[in-house]
Amino acid sequence: MTKEPFFSIIIPCLNEEKSLPLLLKDLSNQTFQDFEVIVIDGQSKDKTVEKAKEFKTKLPSLKILSSKVRNVSVQRNMGGEAGIGTYLLFNDADNRLPKHFLEGVKYNQSVKPVDMFTTWCLPDSNKSSDKAVATYLNLLAETGFLIGNPGALGAMIGCRRKIFGKIGGFNPNVGFAEDTEFVRQGYRKGYSFSIIHEPRYVYSLRRFRKVGTLKLIQKYAVLNLKYMTNQKVDQEKEYPMGGEYPDKIKTAPEFLKNLQSVFIKKRFKKKDFRQNQSPPQLGRKRSLVFKQT
Repeated sequence: MTKEPFFSIIIPCLNEEKSLPLLLKDLSNQTFQDFEVIVIDGQSKDKTVEKAKEFKTKLPSLKILSSKVRNVSVQRNMGGEAGIGTYLLFNDADNRLPKHFLEGVKYNQSVKPVDMFTTWCLPDSNKSSDKAVATYLNLLAETGFLIGNPGALGAMIGCRRKIFGKIGGFNPNVGFAEDTEFVRQGYRKGYSFSIIHEPRYVYSLRRFRKVGTLKLIQKYAVLNLKYMTNQKVDQEKEYPMGGEYPDKIKTAPEFLKNLQSVFIKKRFKKKDFRQNQSPPQLGRKRSLVFKQT
């Protein structure tokens, strides 16, 4: 009978021949070694799989699976179903892990075990602008948790393996914020959640560098609006895997132009507006009061 490891490290990837070996090397150097690694490749066109196979001797428990579908949720779910660890620990392929990371997370779970968790992140450079982005992401997670609406970056989510199926896994039909949706689904079902402040993993800011920090924040705002208004996000075109972020997606002005009708049709009823008040016009400075149904 195979011994149940403490962690199943699950890594969905697509065209990650440069980043994945760095993460696998970090895992091979961990001070805590009671884990298995499951790489789920989405039909990469580069040498991702070949590079992963080179770690078979350094990571004896390494499993390499192939997904016919290029979808981060589908790939995470494949890893979740294949994992046998006490905890599933979902990582992005471009993460970096300090050598004491798993030991620190294990310690936290031993002292105060929870059903689901994430950790704070560090930026992948010492630039003040990158440090600011990482701080913003950490505070964003804290704010959601404090107001009872938790979320987490898919780059680092842990959960008990026994509850993964009960939550329903990651929704492959959600093209953006599927990670937050997973955490919130579990939280609504009564499972506990926490944010670990130490240790921290290193979060890749390559998307920010490729697109530009301000532009990417704007695009994330657009995608969040689509998520909140139940509009479909085309993951392949608007939020692809592998850091291959498109130079152009539907721009904010084009999207916001149609957002008014979405709010009116899906979120509000005409009778909820004050008498003789016209529907809200996005972009205007005057504030409007309406009741949400």
